[in-house]
Amino acid sequence: MWSALTVLLIAVLGVAVLVQVWVLPAAVATVVATFPVVTPIALPGVIWGVLAIACWEAIAVIGLRLVALARGQRLERALRGWLRAIVGCLLVFVLLVAAAFIALNVLEYATPGLMFALLGSGLLAVVAAAAVLHLGARPAPLV
Repeated sequence: MWSALTVLLIAVLGVAVLVQVWVLPAAVATVVATFPVVTPIALPGVIWGVLAIACWEAIAVIGLRLVALARGQRLERALRGWLRAIVGCLLVFVLLVAAAFIALNVLEYATPGLMFALLGSGLLAVVAAAAVLHLGARPAPLV
């Protein structure tokens, strides 16, 4: 039987794929139709969004693997490697945020709301990476 966490992670992955394939391109098309001046950054914006979502999808897949390992009582040996993979995904996301921040400022498409969203999501990823590193350095004993 599947645990609630496994079902939740699979649901998150399903929603993320739905957003990548349908919602994000449709939202960008709507914005371009309303504001034609943003047409030059439409395709890079969709690509950036897909890559950013893929980082979080990879973390969810790693979470599924950790749940499976914990259920099989085999988590201790593999924990550090999987935690490093999560940190790697978070750092790739931070690099994507930094690239978007720089590109939008250089191209003069930097609105305050967008910049605050980028800074907030980047800060969240940095805090999450620090927390994962801390947990990896001192893992709690498994019960």
